[in-house]
Amino acid sequence: MGREAILMTFSAKTIMIKNTNIVDAANSRIIENQNVIVDGSHIKEISGTTPGSEVFHVVDGEKSYLMPGIADLHVHLNWDGGPDPRQAVLQEGAKVAVLRAYRHALDHLKMGVTTLLDVGSMDDLAIDLASAIRRNVVFGPHLYATGRIICIIGGHGAGLGYEISGRDDALRATRTLIKRGADMIKIAATSGAYGSFGAEKLEAIQLDPEEILTITSEARKYGIKVTAHALNLEGIRNCVDNGVSIIQHGAFLDKSTARLMAQKGVFLVPTLLVYRKLAEGAPGVMPEAVSKAREVVRHHREAFLNALEAGVRIAGGTDVYSPNFGPHPRIIDEAITMGEYGMPNSEVIRAITLNASEALGTHRTRGRVEEGMEADLVLLRGNPLEDLNNLKKVERVFLDGVEIDPHTTRDPLTL
Repeated sequence: MGREAILMTFSAKTIMIKNTNIVDAANSRIIENQNVIVDGSHIKEISGTTPGSEVFHVVDGEKSYLMPGIADLHVHLNWDGGPDPRQAVLQEGAKVAVLRAYRHALDHLKMGVTTLLDVGSMDDLAIDLASAIRRNVVFGPHLYATGRIICIIGGHGAGLGYEISGRDDALRATRTLIKRGADMIKIAATSGAYGSFGAEKLEAIQLDPEEILTITSEARKYGIKVTAHALNLEGIRNCVDNGVSIIQHGAFLDKSTARLMAQKGVFLVPTLLVYRKLAEGAPGVMPEAVSKAREVVRHHREAFLNALEAGVRIAGGTDVYSPNFGPHPRIIDEAITMGEYGMPNSEVIRAITLNASEALGTHRTRGRVEEGMEADLVLLRGNPLEDLNNLKKVERVFLDGVEIDPHTTRDPLTL
């Protein structure tokens, strides 16, 4: 069964999105009244004139805005967003978890999210799901996966990650993940907000610089990047100094380290909203986690603005399905939060499109509405450069040229 049949949607060989307005976030402008020709999986032509004799499936883009597909570079698809997702997934097991992960991937697609980076899953199941999507076993968004997190014994990610102690363990874990098929390596360089044992104090350093350098050096041999959970300043600096490509969270980032990140081309995925939600508390959420999240929130805006001022390339990511942060995709809410914290709308759009593609290394084929690019597109009923809330007004999604109507498309997991 092909992609079109699975989604019960129509996809012609050649599609014309007629008379639409293209969102060019890189240049902070709207290119009005354009006809976009999608041939197969790529954008063939963009023109202000209507083509002549060729037969198209026509999508009316009048009064709509066409932007690149959205990316979320921090998801945990196998989690449920409840009070304790890690415990829930351990109780349910991998078979249930992979089905939940697939459903969550489809939920993202209907909201215009065409690319996901899963940065931590039990038994590396996100690697298997990513492989199934690439082989057309199932239909879904472009999925990149780290598999299990590399962490210290008893540290952040313990129980679901590779727990290491020393350089030899670090090397073995990295090589194991590469053999397993990881697209990127995820490490936990510092403690986290969620966790009640001593090693999870916010100021705790977990992986040491030698372990981090061992991991990044080995991954680099295979052309694989390393992304790091890093909250406190010393941990962030250890990562920046030792070859990490993408910092996740970065809640205590200072001005000088932000400047160093910009100089070295290290990306930041700030995940602003998840800590605000965790700080609200909820039945079943550990009080220690709520307290630590509130401390993170007190510093996070300043850290984000430090990165923005220094010219750090910021990419969008949410940490969705973490404790008290679900069950729905949250990248649009994260984008709105970045805007509320002082990021210009055009830069927010770039963060969730082109910057994310640059962080993944897919920017030559995705992240812009241009001729020759892959046809990962979102048609909106409203200009997101004027109001980021218009990102919620999704009319159509295109993934590799396949048209998806989020209002009528059936979920293949729904009976």
